[in-house]
This record gives sequence, C-alpha cells and structure tokens, in this order.
Amino acid sequence: MEFEVRGIQYRAGKLDARAQFHIVRRLAPFLKALAPLAGKMKDQSQALEALPAIGEVLAELDDETADYVLFGLLSVVTRKEPQGLGWANVSKGNALMYMDITMSDMIAMAGRALMANMGDFFQSLHSASSQLGQKPNGQ
Repeated sequence: MEFEVRGIQYRAGKLDARAQFHIVRRLAPFLKALAPLAGKMKDQSQALEALPAIGEVLAELDDETADYVLFGLLSVVTRKEPQGLGWANVSKGNALMYMDITMSDMIAMAGRALMANMGDFFQSLHSASSQLGQKPNGQ
C-alpha cells in the first residue's frame, strides 16, 4: 500500500502472520477501550470525544509494549528516495532512520501499516460483532 505523509511517498509492506498476531495481542487493551466507541464515531467531532479514552489506554501502555507495536509496524514501512534512488526503510530496530519524521508522521505511518496488514482482521471482527448483535430472522 502506497501513501503520502507531508508530501513524502511511503509504502507499507507485509508483516508475517506471527508478527501480526503479536501486535494485535498487544493492542487488545486499546481495542477493548475503543470497542464501545466504534459505532458512535461517525464524524470527526464524535471521534474527538473518543480522545480521552484513547489517551487513557495509551498512557497505560508500558514503553516496551508501545515500542513493540510502533516499531513492529514501522519495520515494514519504506520511504521513496529522491532522484530515483529507490525505497529505504524508515526504521531499524527501535530507531527512526530520518530526522525529519515527526511524532504525527510516525503515528500516521504506523496506522497505515496497521490497516495494510490487519485491516481484514478488523473488518472480520466488525462483521462478526455486527452479526452477533442482530436478532434471528431479521427481527
């Protein structure tokens, strides 16, 4: 998946299934906190109401877990180099390879990598939870 952040082209590659599993496993408390809000966030103003809940869960993540998730996702993100020099990794281990990457950029890239790798998983969860909430025979 190719995307742009602040005018720079990036690609989110694929994580192997095991890495995806461990990232989702570590995100479970975050996802649990967001679940009750998911159906309510139809526009940006409603999404802003979710920020306190998101902030609480993020604050509770220890540094090791946060780094595991963040740099696990960034491990598959590459950046297009100028003058046709190809694509380069944005991170190595737990370090960013570019000094101009801001916190907002980093989170945006990790979010794109999350959706590129686990979007189908989240879609399946949403479908399953929607089906569980329906009454039999459409009643």
